[in-house]
Amino acid sequence: MNVVTMVALATATATALLLTNSAHMRRVPAAACVAGESESRSRSAVDDSEIRFTESTKYDEARTHAAKVWQSSSGTLSKIKVRADSATTVNDLEWRDYDRADGRAAYYHYRGGVAETDYIYLNKRVLDSREHGTRDYRRATAAHELGHALGLCHKSGRVLSLMWTSVDPVITAPTDTDQANYRRLWG
Repeated sequence: MNVVTMVALATATATALLLTNSAHMRRVPAAACVAGESESRSRSAVDDSEIRFTESTKYDEARTHAAKVWQSSSGTLSKIKVRADSATTVNDLEWRDYDRADGRAAYYHYRGGVAETDYIYLNKRVLDSREHGTRDYRRATAAHELGHALGLCHKSGRVLSLMWTSVDPVITAPTDTDQANYRRLWG
C-alpha cells in the first residue's frame, strides 16, 4: 500500500467515525415535563393524524414558519400534518391575535369536546413591542404554541428545548429533545 492510499484510507475511516458519532446519528432521549404538566394526545388539537387550522392573525409569517418546522425538522416529524382548513374539513385549531398586558406572548387554549376548535392566541402587546417584536421571537413563540397544540408540555431549563416556559435564548425550531418527545407521543 502506498502513502497516498494509506492517507486516503485514514481520511475515509476518520470521516466515517465522525459521521457515526455526530449529533445527527445519536438519538437524544425524551425529556420530562415540568411539574404538574404531562404530554397528551387527548389534550392536543390533532384529529386523525392532522391539525386543520384557520387563521385570523397578523403574524402569518410566524404561523407558517411554525407549521413548517414542526413538519420538517430533519424530516423526522412527519406523523402529524398541519394543514389549512378547507370547506370539506373540520377546523381543529384557530390562530387569533389579542392585546392585553397579561405577561404572556401567546398561549394555547384547549377546548376539548367533539368538533370543538382549539385556539392559539398571539399577544400583539408583546409581539409588537420594542423588546420582543423581532421575527425570530415571533417565530419561536408560534412554534412553541404549536408544540402545545401537538400535545407537548413545557420542559425544564436543564434541556435545550423549544418548549421551555420562557423564550431565552430564542429557539425557533424543535430541538433534538423536542423531536424525541414528539416521537414518543406520536411515533
